[in-house]
Amino acid sequence: MKPTGSVNVEIIATGDELIYGRIVDTNSHWIAKRVAEMGAHLRRVTMIGDEPELIASTLKEALLRDAHFIVVTGGLGPSADDLTVDSIGMALERETIIDEEGADKIEASYRKRGITDDATINRGRRMARVLKGSKPMQNPVGFAVGMAIEVAGKTVCTLPGVPAEMKGMFDAHVAPMIMSESTSIFLAKTYNISMVWKEFFPIYTKIQLDYPDIYIKNAATPPVEGADRSRVHTIKVDFVLEAATHEEAEKKMKNFLADYKQRIEAAGGGRMDLIADS
Repeated sequence: MKPTGSVNVEIIATGDELIYGRIVDTNSHWIAKRVAEMGAHLRRVTMIGDEPELIASTLKEALLRDAHFIVVTGGLGPSADDLTVDSIGMALERETIIDEEGADKIEASYRKRGITDDATINRGRRMARVLKGSKPMQNPVGFAVGMAIEVAGKTVCTLPGVPAEMKGMFDAHVAPMIMSESTSIFLAKTYNISMVWKEFFPIYTKIQLDYPDIYIKNAATPPVEGADRSRVHTIKVDFVLEAATHEEAEKKMKNFLADYKQRIEAAGGGRMDLIADS
C-alpha cells in the first residue's frame, strides 16, 4: 500500500536501555497506531542510544527526508545521561534554556514533598530544558517538559520516554498538530477466515494485486506439510485503507469486503468473522 496522505511522520527513539535490549520500545508502536488513526503516515522509526553526536546526526538526517513531523522520545529526565534537548540544540545550533512554567511546577512539587535542598531541586529543573525559540509542551501527567520547534518547514517534537507521560503529551500536544494538517483517515479491520490454505492463498495473492491501494496481510504461517495445506485453517487477515473521509472509507471497505467474500465463497471458503475494527 503506497502512502498518499499529506502528512509524514518519523520517530527517533532514544535510550541506551532500548539498544541494550533492557526494555521493549512500546512507545514507537503506540505512536505508530495513533499516527495511522489520524490519517498520517509513519515513514521511519530509528532507535539510537544516548549519544549526543549520534542524536544530533540522526536528527539532521531526518530533516533531509520527507517527514513533516519528527517525534523524538526519551532523554528528557533529570539524569546526566538525559541529553536529548542538548543534542537537538547541537544539531540546530540553538541555545538550551529553562522553561520557567515547567520549572516552577517541578520545584513546587519537590517542596510539597519536603525536598528543599538546592542541588536536588536544580537537578529536577533539568526536566524543564527546552531550546530557545521553541514552543514548550507542558506535561499533563508528569514533570518533563517537551517542546515543538519549527525547522525549515518541519516540526520537531520531544516527548518523555516514560510511556504514560509520552501518551499524555502526544495526545495533548502532538496529535492536534498532526490532525490539523492531515487530509485523510485510515480504516482498519481484521477478520478470521475459515478456509483450506491451498485454496486461500491464490485468492489472497490475486486480491493484493487487484487492490494495490489497500493493505492486505495475513498473519498465518503457511503450512509445510501437504496434508495441512488441504485442511481448513482459521487465517487472520488485516485490511487497512485510506480515504478522505470516514464515510468514504467505510464505503470503500464495504465494497472491497463484499468482493473478497464473494471470491472466498466461490472457492468453497467458509466464514469471515470480524475480530477487530478501528
